[in-house]
Amino acid sequence: MKNGTREITSGEMLSHPKMVGIESIFRAAFSGAVSPFSWQAALAEDPQWPEVLIAPTGSGKTAGVTLAWLFHRLHRPNHTPRRLVWCLPMRTLVNQTATAVREWLQNLGRAGIDSNGLLPRPEEVFVLMGGATSDRWLNIPERPAIIVGTQDMLLSRALMRGYACSRSLWPMQFGLLHQDVQWVYDEVQLMGAGRATSAQLEAFRRIELSSSERIPSLAQECRSLWVSATLEPEWLTTVDFDTPNRVVRVNPKVEEDAQLRTLVRAPKHLRRSGTEPESAAKKHFPDYIARLADAVVRAHRAHHMTLVIVNQVNRAQNIYSEIKKNLSASDGQSPEVVLLHSRFRPAERDREMGKLPDSGVAANMIVIATQAVEAGVDISAAVLFAELAPWASMVQRFGRANRRAEVKEGAEVYWIDILACADSEGKNLDEKKKKQLRNDAIKISQPYRVRELRDARENLRKLVDVAPVHLPPAGAVDSPLQVVRHKDLIDLFDTDSDLTGFDLDISAYVRDADDTDIRVFWRELSSSENDSPRPNTSELCAVPIQQARTWMTTKNRVFFVRDPQWKRRNGNLDGNPPGWVPLRQRPTPGMTVLASKRAGGYDMELGFTGNKRHIPLVVDQQEQSTTADMFSEGSDRHDDDPESVTGCLVGLSDHLGHVATEARKLCKALRLDISTELALTRAGRWHDVGKAHSVFQSTMRRGLGQFTPPESVILAKTAKRSLRHERAYFRHELASALAFLAHEEWSREADLIAYLIASHHGKMRMNMRALPRESPKTNPDGSFADMRFARGVWEGDHLPAVSLGGIEDWEGGSLTLSIMELGWDDCTRESWTERTRDLLAKLGPFQLAYLEALLRIADWRASRKEECGRYEGT
Repeated sequence: MKNGTREITSGEMLSHPKMVGIESIFRAAFSGAVSPFSWQAALAEDPQWPEVLIAPTGSGKTAGVTLAWLFHRLHRPNHTPRRLVWCLPMRTLVNQTATAVREWLQNLGRAGIDSNGLLPRPEEVFVLMGGATSDRWLNIPERPAIIVGTQDMLLSRALMRGYACSRSLWPMQFGLLHQDVQWVYDEVQLMGAGRATSAQLEAFRRIELSSSERIPSLAQECRSLWVSATLEPEWLTTVDFDTPNRVVRVNPKVEEDAQLRTLVRAPKHLRRSGTEPESAAKKHFPDYIARLADAVVRAHRAHHMTLVIVNQVNRAQNIYSEIKKNLSASDGQSPEVVLLHSRFRPAERDREMGKLPDSGVAANMIVIATQAVEAGVDISAAVLFAELAPWASMVQRFGRANRRAEVKEGAEVYWIDILACADSEGKNLDEKKKKQLRNDAIKISQPYRVRELRDARENLRKLVDVAPVHLPPAGAVDSPLQVVRHKDLIDLFDTDSDLTGFDLDISAYVRDADDTDIRVFWRELSSSENDSPRPNTSELCAVPIQQARTWMTTKNRVFFVRDPQWKRRNGNLDGNPPGWVPLRQRPTPGMTVLASKRAGGYDMELGFTGNKRHIPLVVDQQEQSTTADMFSEGSDRHDDDPESVTGCLVGLSDHLGHVATEARKLCKALRLDISTELALTRAGRWHDVGKAHSVFQSTMRRGLGQFTPPESVILAKTAKRSLRHERAYFRHELASALAFLAHEEWSREADLIAYLIASHHGKMRMNMRALPRESPKTNPDGSFADMRFARGVWEGDHLPAVSLGGIEDWEGGSLTLSIMELGWDDCTRESWTERTRDLLAKLGPFQLAYLEALLRIADWRASRKEECGRYEGT
């Protein structure tokens, strides 16, 4: 190791006695067909993982990292994070990676590798990407799991603003993604602004880990590994994160492993294509598309794959259409034409991905793609056309040619100098013409920077073969324009929008400003609908923010966003879809938008186009499951309480005891210390005391089945869905927290448990205030009463006595809301705001959110068992 960097070659033979173990894991995972490369074995054998892994394309980074983590889980379970998170920059990578990992785990299970349950089961591999997101991983924090997701989905959740996710689940996802996790950031060169964010989050976790207030049993390691073929450790340096010094670099120039040596030297002959556009003017692009399509068809080799990678989705769509038109007039057996980009709905994307051949299978095929195939898509082309892109991206594109060294004579690689038409080098031009060319260069380079493309062009001009062994280093990258700081993270911990409905925008921390998405689903809207439309997993389409803003300029009511204050009793307000209001502001990243079918914008063959004449087929609602999950509360509406409808009756005292029991079991499974276990168990015992409130009990009794219990019985769960609470926006957890604090005489020592009680549905956390549409109590004469009110709780409300299992009891009493006001109160002392801010400063955001998540999980588990009748007396 020199300056913290290890260069691994196959000549470095490891003599550690567990070497046989990693060999066995590879052979079992690949059904006996694969042995680990030397660097893969070294990664498994080293008890301290690196922070950076640099390995050439085709060298098995996904398998090497995943199987090494499984090896560590088997041999060092107490020192290896339970969850492995693959953070990928492209949607196309996610399903492919998840499918491969599930297959490896199935094969390991058949081989009997994991007899102690230390590895995830195949069903414990979860996908997080727009249109196909599972929240089931939230319910199993004590189980090993692998999460594979896109950068925007994962980093937004790591910043407490999960895209395309229920607001009430933001804190849970945040807490579980920063505790007991091995993060792996793949293809770092494509991360943009997310690269600095990933480094900053690692720095913040290390700061909290070293805090004097750290709870010892929560000190489970959470660490990061950045992976790429084109990466320099200096790229990760930020204001709070030093340049990593634990680096593993697989050097292709000295590689001695025969198989890897063949892969990194497989010939890829490079030449410039003469098909570049005449200018950046829109009128010249049809000719460019036509000439490029003709060149592709002529260069295609029968029974092989030809791959075309361009920088913009609309260009890919146009080239695809032009090639299809050319081939329709040709004689003989035409190659199949495939279109791959990130602007498809899942069903159409899966249709195109399904056309790709299995590894090692020959295909007579032309694939038109965008950056979506740069990273990890396991295809190998005999002919490659690639528009000029930043050098790191060009290296990834070259990695899709002759990837398996199956083309003995070498692949043909053509690069398209799209900057040539805007180049002023060596030309005697006036200032006006130079300015025009500079603007043209910026326009035609999008989504990249002109300087990045020029630097890549200089490298390309020096090369005749782009096999990995011949490629120069990646070079420098631009620093991000914005970097998330610790103060920003603290601000993001508060998940309430402000009184105008505004949320802090994290898009600049997730991706580059011009590279962010919203999610759209289309429906045939009817004015007679009563249920709130919710998107299905197969109908959400990612739409780039700039294109969305152009598409959504119509003033007609065809675009809608969620209304978090909608109540079921409101039904269809003002002719809008129930639970949705017209989109009146500019769309923001991560937003989910309901579009009327008549808005158009989607072609079933091409994907999202923004053309209003392209009318999509609406996904069949009967055949698809919703994005709601059996473990998620699935609603951000303040007066919804779906967890209280279980199909059977459950007494409140019983339910409180069940949740306390589940909290204790969970703490034991996670090996938490006794003080943390006592705090969570006590929070479970008190969390739903507020359900004794007359407003909640009235709702429960309207949902009774045939059996009617005596009026003295206080219910936590009812049999069937009833009307909403008679008092709008009522939140029982607020009443519970007030009762607990009163029981503790408003002691500051009670703050943590009170916070956990209040936050156990994710709807009342850092702030205690009335909602904008909420009304106070009305006097008999119709005037509003002059009293405090918040979340449906009124000053002086009586909360009846509740038995807490004989250990302690709530003796009943009136609720006071003076704690919601800023400053000191002689009764309630410091305000709720001061208490929660002090708690956040003391424990830090990661610990506090993790504890918050554990109580909610205990509540979920108890509720599921009560629903199934597995608790006595339910």
